[in-house]
Amino acid sequence: MRLVGGVLVVWLSLAVASVAWWPVHRDVAMVVAGVTALVVGSLVGVLGAVLRLPAAVVALATVVGFAATGVPAAVPGGAAGPLPTGPALVDLFAGVALGWRRLLTISLPVGSYEALLVPYFVTVLLATVTGVSIATRASRPECAGLPALALLVAGVVVGPDRLETTVVLAVVLAGIALVWAVAVRHVRRAVAVADTTGARVPVGRAIVRPALLGTATIAVAAVVASGLGLLVSPSAARTVARTDVVKPFDPTEQVSPLSGFRAYQQQDEVDRPQVTVTGLPDGAFVRIATLDTYDGVVYRVGGPDGTADSGSFERVPTAVDTSDVRGTRVDVDVTVDGYRGVWLPTVGALESVAFHGADADAQRSAFFYDRATGTAAVVDGVTAGTRYSLTAVLPDQPTEEELADARPGSAAVPTPRSVPDAVRDAARAGADDGAPDGTRLLAALRTLARDGYVSHGVGDDRPSRSGHGADRIEQLLTAQPMVGDQEQYAVAAALIAREIGFPARVVLGFTPGGDSGAPVAAPAGDTTTFRGSDVTARIEVDTAQWGWVVLDPNPDVREIPDETDQTPEPVTRPETVVPPPPAEPQRLDQQTPPDADRETPPTQPAWLRILLAVLPWALGVLGLMVVLLLPVAAVVLAKRVRRRRRRRALVPRTRVVGAWDEYRDALLDSGHDVPPTATRREVAASAPGADGVPLATDADAAVFGPVDVDDRLADRSWAAAESAIAALGAGRGRRDRLRAATSLRSLRWGRSGRASPRPSSRQPEPPLPEPEPLRRSAAVGGRSERR
Repeated sequence: MRLVGGVLVVWLSLAVASVAWWPVHRDVAMVVAGVTALVVGSLVGVLGAVLRLPAAVVALATVVGFAATGVPAAVPGGAAGPLPTGPALVDLFAGVALGWRRLLTISLPVGSYEALLVPYFVTVLLATVTGVSIATRASRPECAGLPALALLVAGVVVGPDRLETTVVLAVVLAGIALVWAVAVRHVRRAVAVADTTGARVPVGRAIVRPALLGTATIAVAAVVASGLGLLVSPSAARTVARTDVVKPFDPTEQVSPLSGFRAYQQQDEVDRPQVTVTGLPDGAFVRIATLDTYDGVVYRVGGPDGTADSGSFERVPTAVDTSDVRGTRVDVDVTVDGYRGVWLPTVGALESVAFHGADADAQRSAFFYDRATGTAAVVDGVTAGTRYSLTAVLPDQPTEEELADARPGSAAVPTPRSVPDAVRDAARAGADDGAPDGTRLLAALRTLARDGYVSHGVGDDRPSRSGHGADRIEQLLTAQPMVGDQEQYAVAAALIAREIGFPARVVLGFTPGGDSGAPVAAPAGDTTTFRGSDVTARIEVDTAQWGWVVLDPNPDVREIPDETDQTPEPVTRPETVVPPPPAEPQRLDQQTPPDADRETPPTQPAWLRILLAVLPWALGVLGLMVVLLLPVAAVVLAKRVRRRRRRRALVPRTRVVGAWDEYRDALLDSGHDVPPTATRREVAASAPGADGVPLATDADAAVFGPVDVDDRLADRSWAAAESAIAALGAGRGRRDRLRAATSLRSLRWGRSGRASPRPSSRQPEPPLPEPEPLRRSAAVGGRSERR
C-alpha cells in the first residue's frame, strides 16, 4: 500500500507542478517529455525500493534512463527513429547545463525548439526518482512532496514575467503534500499501535476518518488562500530570472539605420535592387527598423541604457502572439538582393518567420525580435541571397476623418532630448490650441507637407544637409524655403507629434516610389522589387482608439523655388500727417515740496523695533537652554564616541567583546542591575528576554576560546547587539528612552570597573584574586572581568 500510494501521490504532485511549465513551452511535446520522464523515473525508483539498491546504483540507472530516452523525448528533432544520434546526445547532455541559460534568453513559448525541452525533462526525471524513493524507502515519507515543490519553483523562475495560475498551483500542490503527510502519520501511528497491542486496528476509524477530516480542513484553507491570493495578486509584471538576465543582442551598440538614409540615394544605389517581396498587398510598407529614441543627435533603435520603454530583443522559437492586433493576415516571401545590415525587413506585426537555404539554421538561431517596436534583427547580419517567409498581420488603419478625432495613446516611449524650439512653433501651426489633438496633429503634418520641398543633396539637387540632429531640424523648420528629405521630415514630424501629446516614433523602410509622389510602375504579378529610390521614413503615433497608426509626413517631390522668390516684399503705405498732441498747461498751484530735514533721523519700521526689543530676551532664553542641554549633549556624545571606538576596534576579538559591553551598558542605562561579580552568561540570563545569551556566548568564546575570531563573527555580534538593544527599548515610553540615553550609570561603571552598589544591609564578600590567564584574556576586552 505504501508503494502504490507513494507512487500515485508523486505522479499527482508532479502533474500539478508541471502546469507551471506550460507557459514556457505550450506544446504537446512537453506532455510527451513529462510522461516519459515520469515513467522512467518511477521505474528506477520502484526498482530501487524493491531490490533495495544503493543510492549510487539508483543514480547510475537514472543517467542510463536519461541517455536512453532523452533524445526522443526532449530533442525530438535529433532522433533517427527510436534511436538517438551522436549530435543529439551531445545536445542532450549540453542542455542539462546550458539549456537553462538559453531558456532565459528566448521569448516564450519555446515549444520543442532545439534542445530547450531538456531542462524540463531532466527536472521531472530527477523529481520523480527522488519523490518515489522518499515515498517508498525513507523513514519520513511525508517529504515525498518536496521534489514537486522544487519543480513548481523552477517553472516559476524560468516562466513568464506575468502572474497566471501560480497562486492556485502552489496552494493545490501544498494541499496534496499536506494530505499525504497527514495520511502517512496516521498510518504510522496505526501500525505502531498494532505492533504494540497485537490487536487489529480499525482502518476506517484510525486512518480513513482522520485523513478525510484533515483533507476537508486543508481543502477549505486552500480555497480561502487561493481566493485571497487571486484578489491581492499584483497586476504589474513580476520579477523572474528572465527579467534580470542579460540579453545577447543590444540594439544600442548598432549604428542608427536612419543615418545611412542618403546612402540609398547615391548614383550607384538609387536603381539597385535591394529587396524582392512576393505576396505583398498594394500599398503595404516594408519595415526595416523602428526608431523610438532621440538624443538630439540621432534617432536610434532601443531605449536609453536599455530601458523597458523600448521593449527588448528576444529570440522567437515558434510564433509571436498577435491576437491583440486587428488587421489582415498575410504570407509573404522575401529575398534579399543588395540590402545589408543587422535589421531584417519585415511586414506589419510579425507572427512567425521561416528561413530558407543552406544557412537557415544559423540565421534562425541568430534571429531576434522586439515586440514593442516590431523590429527584427539577425545578429550576424543580412546578406545577399537571404531568403525567408513571413506570416504577419497588417493592422487596420483609420481614415483621415477618423484620425481627426484621435486621442493620444498610453504607449511608453523614451522621452526625446535636446528638442529644438522650432518644433514647439511648428506644433501650433495650422490649428487652434483648443482643437482636438488629432486635428492639431493633422494640421501640423499638412503644414509640413505644404511648405516643405524634397532634396537629397546629391547630383544636381538643391544643396541639402544630411543628418537629423537638433541643429538640422531647427534649420529645416526655420529656413525659407524648407528643404530636406524623408530623413529630416520624419524626425521633425515625430517630434511635433510628441509635442502635441502623441507617443511617436520613426519607421524606416521601403514603399513603392519612396513617398515621392511620382507615378509608380505596377509590380510584375504579385512580386515587388524595391530599389534604393524606394527607401523612405514615416512616423507611427499611438492613439487610444486604434493603437499605433502609420502616417506619411513627407512632401511630394516638386520644383524648389529660389530663395529670392520666398522673400516677402515690403508693403508701402501712404504717409499720414499726425498732429502732435496738445501741450498740457502747467498748473500754477502745483508746488515743489520742500526738502526734507536732513538732520532728522530716519524712522525705523515697527517690525524692526519689535524685533530689536525681543531679540535680547530670545538670546537669553536660548543661552539658558544651551547651558541646560550641554551636559545632556555631552553624555550622549560620550556614549556615541565609546560605541564608535568599540565597533571600529582593529582586532576582531575586541569588537566581539565590545558588542557585549555595549549591550551590558544598555542594560545599566535602562535601569537593570548588573552585579559586578556576575559572569556574562549570568548577566544575560537575568536580563529581560533571551537576546543577550548569544552575545554572552560569543564574547566568552572570543575571550577564552582557542580559535581566532574573524570579521564575520564580529559583524554578527554587533548585529545581534543592536537587535538586543532595540528589544530593550521596545514598549518603553519616550521619557524612559530619554532617561536611558542620558543615564550616567554605564559611564560610572566603565571608570570604576564595577557598578555602584545599591544600599544594602549585607555587604558583598571581597572578590577572589583572578588567575593570570583570565586576567590576561579579560584585558583584551578593554577591562578586568571575573569569570
